[in-house]
Amino acid sequence: MYPDPYHEYFRLIDQAGIFDNSRQSMFPQTVCAKVIRRHFERAGKAPKALIIGFDGTRADSMCFLVKGANETVSGVRFHSEYSAVNMLKTESGLYLSYAGGEPDAPQETSTPQGWASILTGEWGSVNGVLQHAPLSTACPTVLRELAQQGKTTAFLAEWDDHFTITYREEMAVAQRKGLPFVFQQFKDDEALEKSMLSNIQKGTDCIFGIFEAPDHNGHSFGFGKQEYRYVTAVCNLDRIAFRLLQEVESRPTYHEEDWLFLITSDHSGHGNMHGTQLDEDRTTFIACNKKLPEYLL
Repeated sequence: MYPDPYHEYFRLIDQAGIFDNSRQSMFPQTVCAKVIRRHFERAGKAPKALIIGFDGTRADSMCFLVKGANETVSGVRFHSEYSAVNMLKTESGLYLSYAGGEPDAPQETSTPQGWASILTGEWGSVNGVLQHAPLSTACPTVLRELAQQGKTTAFLAEWDDHFTITYREEMAVAQRKGLPFVFQQFKDDEALEKSMLSNIQKGTDCIFGIFEAPDHNGHSFGFGKQEYRYVTAVCNLDRIAFRLLQEVESRPTYHEEDWLFLITSDHSGHGNMHGTQLDEDRTTFIACNKKLPEYLL
């Protein structure tokens, strides 16, 4: 992806100076599945992974989370010492990424397409999710791949369509084969956080949870750093993610394990919407405790 270098959106991102790559070297969101696969292939100690999805979170909102780039929203300064994103950036890296496919094969910058691309490592032209359609059974999620290897995996989310449409066939395959792959739906972010904490405590090998608050507030009040209710939702979710990372590090077996931490988003947004090929909708982020350029070699 080569966005317009003169676009005001990227000028402001560059000005913040918080990302470890440039707009010319943005990662496709499909790289997330590849990182998860590499982690389980290469880990020297017992491999485990915690992936936290910030649905509908713009890249420029990271400036409220990263130390040295905090901004004030409605008179409140959010403190980066309790930030999961800042913690991962400090440990390894915070990267610009993109949704929406490639120029010769674009796809909608929306939830079904975004998370399916992240979970499979393939764009919709391969995984089958170009519209609100079920994921192709011939293109399994990385969670199913791991479950087929005997790893315990969990897909935890709130949005109905994940369960009734996008991953309906994936759920059926997992159930039919008796895989150690759990799908569970929750009513809100609080209930989802409790389940993720429980999965961390019981030692689930790969936990993938998708939180909805930023996307809900974006549709209700507007996406972007100018809307304090949107930014507040992002910051509150970052605190939840920080608590989840702390829970992992408190595990009695933590030093015998090799954990991958990854936080990302399915799409961004503009105004009260998303779905287009605008840079504001396409540009997302990846925060990770592994240095992506080296990890993907």
